[in-house]
Amino acid sequence: MSNSYHILWIDDEWEEMTSFQKFCKLHYNMELTPFKTQKEGLDTYAKNPTFWEAVILDAKVLNESEQEVASVAGLQNAVMRIKEEFKELPYFISTGQPDLLSDQMFKTIYKVFYEKGTDDEKLCDDIIQTINEQPNRIIKNKYPEIFSWLEGTIADEVLSIIKIYENREFANADTFNKVRKVLDWIMSYLYDYGLLAIKFNGANLNECSKFLGHQKLQDIVPVHIQRHLYSLVSIANEGSHRQHIDEEVKTNKAPFLVASTIFELLNVLTWLHQLPNDTEEKQTIEKLAGNLAFDLINRNNK
Repeated sequence: MSNSYHILWIDDEWEEMTSFQKFCKLHYNMELTPFKTQKEGLDTYAKNPTFWEAVILDAKVLNESEQEVASVAGLQNAVMRIKEEFKELPYFISTGQPDLLSDQMFKTIYKVFYEKGTDDEKLCDDIIQTINEQPNRIIKNKYPEIFSWLEGTIADEVLSIIKIYENREFANADTFNKVRKVLDWIMSYLYDYGLLAIKFNGANLNECSKFLGHQKLQDIVPVHIQRHLYSLVSIANEGSHRQHIDEEVKTNKAPFLVASTIFELLNVLTWLHQLPNDTEEKQTIEKLAGNLAFDLINRNNK
């Protein structure tokens, strides 16, 4: 299952706490990615903020180097950076240090923190509850057919497209540029899978769509998916016609085109995930596609 909770875990002693990491994965579907310094962890967040959903901070954490001594100063710098640069990132402080657990000044500054071992379940419960209230996670939970398997930058792109629909930005013509990026990824995916016998090169989207729309592939690519692909490529492909479509959307002459395009894309992605994974079935599909490509080449050469 891909729709896991992706958590940054900043603790210089994480290697001694792998049982906690396994506990989070097994009971809460939380993927903890460990870092020893707050700088490395937060720099990682900065590179892909839509992927990471929360951070667990050790109360005495290394600041920028593993050669340093772990201290509350590292925590202070981490919290300060989060508040200044990453306000949307939920953070949770965890400590097993006896001196901090009884330190009144620490308790005054950091009113909410969790004791390692004793509060592990409460920590995880609070993390999940907080994440589930975040806008991105609400959308991911609303569309499990997509985000239960889609990962990485392409998942972020699809998330940004769905946000356009959820926010009812139906005059947002930039939708089609985003859809084009996802279509490029889909064609590359289908080529690697073996269904698309034409290698996608970034400029042959129409040719790829035409191949997938062939009648001989309808047992694999249903008619409604073939029609979706044709429609998506026609709308999202660059050219003079795109300028006309963009203008129609911006002037509200096609008020539902953005929404319909988004749902066509989601249908295609859902179908994509349902393609067989069995090796024998994939080989049969690849053979079918290869034979079709061979027939088409011979026909064109006559």
